[in-house]
Amino acid sequence: MSFNIRLMRESDLIAVHAVQALAYIPEMIESLDILKARLHASPETAWVAENKDGIGAYLVAYPSQRGKISALGSDFDLPSIPDALYVHDVAVAPRMAGQGVAVALVQRALSCAQSRDFQYVCLVSVQDSLSFWEKLGFAEDKNLSPEQSSLLLTYVGPAYYCSKKLSN
Repeated sequence: MSFNIRLMRESDLIAVHAVQALAYIPEMIESLDILKARLHASPETAWVAENKDGIGAYLVAYPSQRGKISALGSDFDLPSIPDALYVHDVAVAPRMAGQGVAVALVQRALSCAQSRDFQYVCLVSVQDSLSFWEKLGFAEDKNLSPEQSSLLLTYVGPAYYCSKKLSN
């Protein structure tokens, strides 16, 4: 592996924001303030991947409940009794693409979720990433309330709520 994965630190946020700008269309880029608030909400579920050139990928997640979506640009709302890890954001800079970084970050999140005895890992698939998530065992989950389904419209382009049942 030509990269290292570690917990994200506040000092990483400018580099994380730069990766986000490279990986997402402009309408999906979230502010540095939102990134900072999310890191503070759940610092133990945010990771970066770095190599000799610095941070080139990241994953931000938080404890949640299956069927609950975070709107684009919103703060994380942590429940008192979570049953899922919600992967809000995975981004890889072009310079690290094709090296298995995204899969390694997702594996780290899955391990974290299992260690906390969560039943699910959930996410919203955007930017034509559904096949990536399906290869990792996620499936579109249509068991959403109308209110939660409407939050998919905060994302640009097709957005799919997906979940993966964990075997604990």
